[in-house]
Amino acid sequence: MTITETLHTASLEVLNGTLAGKSFPLHDETLIGRCEEDQSDLAGHIRLPDSRVSRQHARIIRRGGNYVIQDLESTNGTLLNARPLTPKAFYALREGSNLQLGGVHLRFRPPAVAEEKVPGSSPWASEIGGNEEAFDLALIAGEPPAQGQASSASLVMVGSKDAKPDLSMAIDAQEALRMLKANLHEDRVAATDVQRRLRALAQVSIGLGGQSNHEDLLAKVMDFIFDIFPAAEHAYGLLCNESGQCSDSLKPVVAMSRKQGPVEAVLSRAIVSEVVSGRRAILSSDASSDRRFDSHTSIVDLNIRSVMCVPLLLDDEVLGLIQVDTRSTHAFDSEDLQILSGIGVQAAIALKNLGLVEDIRQLFEGFVTASVHAIEARDPSTAGHSFRVAEYSQRLAEAVGRSTVPELREVNFTREQMNELRYAALLHDFGKVGVREHVLTKSHKLYPRQFELMQARFQYAIASMERHAYRELLDQQEREALSPEAFRARRRRMERHLAQETQRIRQFMELIIKANEPAVFHQTIPPALQQVVDYCFPGEGGESIPLLSEFEMEALTLARGSLTPDERQEIESHVSHTYAFLQHIPWTKGLAAVPEIAYSHHEKLDGSGYPRGLGRAQIPLQARIMTVTDIYDALTSGDRPYKQSLPEELALDILRDEARQGKVEKYLVDIFIESNAYRLLPER
Repeated sequence: MTITETLHTASLEVLNGTLAGKSFPLHDETLIGRCEEDQSDLAGHIRLPDSRVSRQHARIIRRGGNYVIQDLESTNGTLLNARPLTPKAFYALREGSNLQLGGVHLRFRPPAVAEEKVPGSSPWASEIGGNEEAFDLALIAGEPPAQGQASSASLVMVGSKDAKPDLSMAIDAQEALRMLKANLHEDRVAATDVQRRLRALAQVSIGLGGQSNHEDLLAKVMDFIFDIFPAAEHAYGLLCNESGQCSDSLKPVVAMSRKQGPVEAVLSRAIVSEVVSGRRAILSSDASSDRRFDSHTSIVDLNIRSVMCVPLLLDDEVLGLIQVDTRSTHAFDSEDLQILSGIGVQAAIALKNLGLVEDIRQLFEGFVTASVHAIEARDPSTAGHSFRVAEYSQRLAEAVGRSTVPELREVNFTREQMNELRYAALLHDFGKVGVREHVLTKSHKLYPRQFELMQARFQYAIASMERHAYRELLDQQEREALSPEAFRARRRRMERHLAQETQRIRQFMELIIKANEPAVFHQTIPPALQQVVDYCFPGEGGESIPLLSEFEMEALTLARGSLTPDERQEIESHVSHTYAFLQHIPWTKGLAAVPEIAYSHHEKLDGSGYPRGLGRAQIPLQARIMTVTDIYDALTSGDRPYKQSLPEELALDILRDEARQGKVEKYLVDIFIESNAYRLLPER
């Protein structure tokens, strides 16, 4: 007898956004597009208020008793169950089908079914549980056993011949639990299989979501296996060393015994080879008498009775395998294998996701490293500074977590906070890309070109004085008609005076060479430098020309460092450039504080820092940690263009002095010194 149905109107339910919860009825043809201000609702049209939705994005057509969707070559495409649709192609909609157009998520609801009978089509297919249809169970029975020999049967799970298996699976945990509770009130015998599968897959799906590495993930799987299969005595998880070469490079990652806990992995090469090379799951109720393994003594030696082994298969790629065995009289059955295969699918998806996350992490690590090297290439003298500050900061943060200082009693940096600190330290000077290179690499108070110009002026001053003196001597001879003896006497006096002035100018140059060297500490300007400023020499027309310009005098009289106030302001602007750059990166929730930490690493507790002049309460703890380590590395680095490295003790004394003045955190300086965090780096 053919079951017939009466179909009511199908609909699309909006799952998010301003229209969440609204249902749109579907007609024989329904167009879906962007909602414009001047458009009104029309029958057969669905208008979505999302700028990423095209004006004519997609359409849904009713064909007989079914509905199909077609993407109308939209700009951003259409997703059906998270898979992009080929434009102009038709795709069938089933119960629970999920659609995404731009940022709007919708769910297809089929027509409601009335109890009357009318000529109709086949029942509606459902997206729920569709993955189970991707597999086909084939029971392989052996020859009739000889008298007195235990019978055996093997089950092999292979892919469907009709379609490529879809191994991706999503389970709504709340819905699964609701179904389990409902089943408790029904016939327990009939509900056992459904309850067992849902519980197993729901537990695995939920449990595997929080794992961060392959070893922990497979260890979690082993815990589930012992809960799900009471008869399982051993469980093993193996992963491929290299993608695409699993048959030659499988390595045991987890090996567990129900009674003993972690054990050494002992597996049959025959079973492993069969699963990996054939890409199929194997069940043997009695492996020792299984004809396929007759030639393998390892199975007999291992005393394996019943065994299940499933590949961790995703997109036709074997990522590893899971084997469960027992040495008791219990034999696993086809239902056990199907559940284990489902667990294998979930584990494979989780492993693949972990691999993708690791690929993204390595990609970002490479980007950060390349960015740091790019900055240091502009100023080779500071090479390694960012990496050293990151290392110092992490070690100091670890010491802070172990500290008994009352202010830090509640401080315990998580892994994500440590990563925040590390990335902020690595990128804290990235903004120097916006600083002019000659300012960034300035090693003396005067630039080389300025110093050369000043030297040329000193030489010109000597030559000009000589020319002026000899011209004056000739003028005297012409006016006074000096005798040869008088002329020679005046020339000797003139040359002695020129020699004295030349020597004086050379002494001025030696004084300027010393003054041109930057100082780490504040230094007193030599009074003799004022004599250089006051000194003038005659020009071409006899005019008075100063030996030093005002700009040169301003630079040479800097009490500390090599930068003028304008240049220092430009250098300090690198912090703002860094923040602007880091703000463009879409940091994850766990790394959201990276820009703010880097932005604050030159702030001081008393508000004297830059660029914002923040006080202690406004500076993150990670930034205060980086301030200490950044100062220490800047003092002890021996490759800065404007200074020599300072000894460790002198650098630590400077840190202590900064702490006494209330500029950096005293307890952080104390912990930095007491924990020897500054000594743990390799010798530079």
